[in-house]
Amino acid sequence: MVSENQVPNQEKPKAPNDNQDILFIGLDLGTSQSAIATSTGIQINTASVVGWPKDLISYKLHQKSVLFGDECLRNRMSLDLYYPLEKGVITTSHKGKKGEDEDRKTEAPIEFIKHMISLANAKSNQKVYLVVGVPSEASVNDKQAIINAAESLVDSVLVVSQPFLVAYGLGMYGFSLIVDIGAGTTDICRMHGTIPGENDQRTIFKAGNYIDDMLFDLLNAKHPNAQLTKLMAQKYKEKYAFVGEVNEQISVEIMIDGKQSRFDIAKELKESCEGILPDIHTTVRRLITSFDPEFQYDLMNNILIAGCGSLIKGLPQALETGLSDLGKVNVKIVNDPIFAGALGALKLGQDMPLSEWQQL
Repeated sequence: MVSENQVPNQEKPKAPNDNQDILFIGLDLGTSQSAIATSTGIQINTASVVGWPKDLISYKLHQKSVLFGDECLRNRMSLDLYYPLEKGVITTSHKGKKGEDEDRKTEAPIEFIKHMISLANAKSNQKVYLVVGVPSEASVNDKQAIINAAESLVDSVLVVSQPFLVAYGLGMYGFSLIVDIGAGTTDICRMHGTIPGENDQRTIFKAGNYIDDMLFDLLNAKHPNAQLTKLMAQKYKEKYAFVGEVNEQISVEIMIDGKQSRFDIAKELKESCEGILPDIHTTVRRLITSFDPEFQYDLMNNILIAGCGSLIKGLPQALETGLSDLGKVNVKIVNDPIFAGALGALKLGQDMPLSEWQQL
């Protein structure tokens, strides 16, 4: 069932040309979570992290030279963890003395992309065409780094703005405004019946990670003796995140001085989650008011929130309230925020004529 604050499911990607043995992959590369969707029906979401065993004992425990995704987080005490995507794009350079740590920082993005592609289970005789979603304002160097990491693993690769892929997957080719809230970035894209240009897209570096950091700092300031980690703060956010009125307590257990203590974190969580709203309001307002005046209402009436940040309770109402000075604003949540980008990337890949893929 679709709620009033959700848009329907995306258009189902069509099957590839029966005369062509091609595997199409849509890949949403995120700072915290990444997802793939394939033309064979595979959909997988996992944490964007790579882990190497710390020593001989941890290697014997895992019987693997490198681990990926959620498996890394479950076994983080025995692994050296590396997060290959900074603010949604590959970190291509590292400062400091060259050594094993720096080598692994360089290897992690390549190993992670290789792992994500391997999840698609391509056959040995298949061509593989890959579409990758990245933040709206990713630089040419950012996009090239992804192409370099993927090109030896696939036959062709295309790197595209993430919020555009969300809109494309939903069939929102006309007037709409996509707000894609991830972990590292919030990406906003204005759609108007053609491929969006640079002026139609913005990236804000306040998103899920910003909320985690702020919540961690606020809780530490209030309870300086608490045994609290950023991962714990992230889990609190993922379970309880909200904006708007505080109507009830949000009670969690935190260890203090060797004893479990229960605290209400509602006030701190509200402040943290609402910390991303001012920049979103400002950016959305600018994209609307700088558009053709005759069509501004069309954008205002069709604002879609995607990404894991769309799961914050009360977010559509908060955005509508913050933009109410413009007039009537309608904000909805995409029905599948986890896979919306990957499914849009898959659909774009399948819709592209094979001749264009061959040219790429």
